[in-house]
Amino acid sequence: LKTFNTQFEDLHQRQCQWTVPDTELRESLKLAVGEVLLPAYRSFIKRFGALVESGKNPQKYIRFTPEDLEHMLGEFFEGKTVNEPKR
Repeated sequence: LKTFNTQFEDLHQRQCQWTVPDTELRESLKLAVGEVLLPAYRSFIKRFGALVESGKNPQKYIRFTPEDLEHMLGEFFEGKTVNEPKR
């Protein structure tokens, strides 16, 4: 989870800066990424979330809810400058 968090934050920063001017293509790309990422993340959290939450400093490892990721994916390819990931 620690690696996933770091990698996703980095990816979010980069992908938000990219611009896909074609609205239909942009939305298709977001949907395609979400269709792969969100079910896998939800499944992982459902399966191992209780184990992580019962440990020390769970917020250190589970930084995002599935809804947070969905919101962040919605910002991809918009051509925005992002300093910090929104949660």
